[in-house]
Amino acid sequence: MDKEYNVFICYRGESGGEIGSSIYSDLCTYSKNKLKLFFAPKCLKYGENFMSDCRDIAGKVSLMILILTPNFFEGCTHKDDVVLQELKSALANPTTAFLPIKKAGFEFNDEVLESLFNESEIDRIKHISAITYTDVYSFKSMELLLPILEDKVGVTDYDEIIQKDLVAKQARTKKRVHIQSDGKTGFFSQDNKVEAKRLETQQRMLLEYDMPVYEKYLEGKSNLNVLDIGCGNGRALMTRLGKREEVDKIIGVEFDESFVNKAKADYESDKVKFYKADVESEDFDEILEEIMEENDIEKFDWINILAVMSHLKSPYQLLKTLRKFCKKGAVVFIRNIDDGLNMAHPDENFMFERAFNMIAKCDTTGYRHSGRELFTLLQRSGYKNISVEKMGLNSAGMDYDEKEAFFSTIFMFLKNGIRATYNNNPRDKEIKTEYEWLNEHFEELEERFLSPETFINFGFLIVCATV
Repeated sequence: MDKEYNVFICYRGESGGEIGSSIYSDLCTYSKNKLKLFFAPKCLKYGENFMSDCRDIAGKVSLMILILTPNFFEGCTHKDDVVLQELKSALANPTTAFLPIKKAGFEFNDEVLESLFNESEIDRIKHISAITYTDVYSFKSMELLLPILEDKVGVTDYDEIIQKDLVAKQARTKKRVHIQSDGKTGFFSQDNKVEAKRLETQQRMLLEYDMPVYEKYLEGKSNLNVLDIGCGNGRALMTRLGKREEVDKIIGVEFDESFVNKAKADYESDKVKFYKADVESEDFDEILEEIMEENDIEKFDWINILAVMSHLKSPYQLLKTLRKFCKKGAVVFIRNIDDGLNMAHPDENFMFERAFNMIAKCDTTGYRHSGRELFTLLQRSGYKNISVEKMGLNSAGMDYDEKEAFFSTIFMFLKNGIRATYNNNPRDKEIKTEYEWLNEHFEELEERFLSPETFINFGFLIVCATV
């Protein structure tokens, strides 16, 4: 064969092949294919030369990974056994090292080993302490294998591996799409009763989170003209600003007509008006000018943007546009999300971390690192006095009922979102695995979340600025 390999994955049977396939995929990904891995089902076509090719390649590698499933060596007692031939070929090369990985149920049988190999060969096979393999998720193959591979093969580039992981994680969170794209429209519709109920719980919790900042920036103000971007059904806007004496007029804009109709029915008055408008449409400037003229508003004194920025294709353009319609000194109040602020302790088996990472995989979520951009975006689009007022909503000091509402805010959103994503992508194996895992562990996550000693911080944050 023309191709050269330096790592050989040796296995026996179907279960050994499944483990070998997982390790092969992991190592290909993390080493950027620098390891020159040989795993027969991936690298050879079955045919008359299959056994001889396996034997020849095994004799030339620097490292042989042994997938030790029960009765691995017992099968070698047949002289024409392909695994035995691979082992003998590798042992004939004095520079080949062996890395044993044990599946549950495997034990070294010295009697069988001594019937197959001499003392020196057995010592080489056992020279590196065997790693125990349990399953794909708990077996930290990279953490255990890479140092050994670096020592025995010498080609692993840790800096590239780390950088690739960072890039992959960033790509996972970066869904810079309009809210009407990527399956989100129906999910956030007024017709989605499950999500609407969860949002009621979330709004009650976030009202307490938001109000101290509103009080700070409303102090000393009067006759304010307010523009709310993405007002939804109007409830969040009206519970915060609807009855404030400092506010003269309120305009809410929302792209979803069902939300606009609900807001009109519940809250519209001479003082409060709601309009259907897409803030990222090309004619939004003209639409907003018409709305302002209709309501006799020359400029706005307050821009309210709650949970919208992560769902925009170009948040910079929106901020730049809005600034043109603001009085000097106008306040911009933004609350958004950043999953970089999510944390839980204790987190045995990294269950919370897995759940938090799952959020960005949902079709129903936007750019989950958008919160960290707010300072820079406001700066670039000409705003002043930019202040990060809050970073994270946490469970410290919450009673049981408050913590239960906090759990619902995070995990019902995730449960509904991953279900919708699975329904949209039933053939996506990763999403299917995540969906099934969350359903299986949901009650356990809730129990751990509500435990008195568990601390949770979730990435809501508030940033304010002036024009």
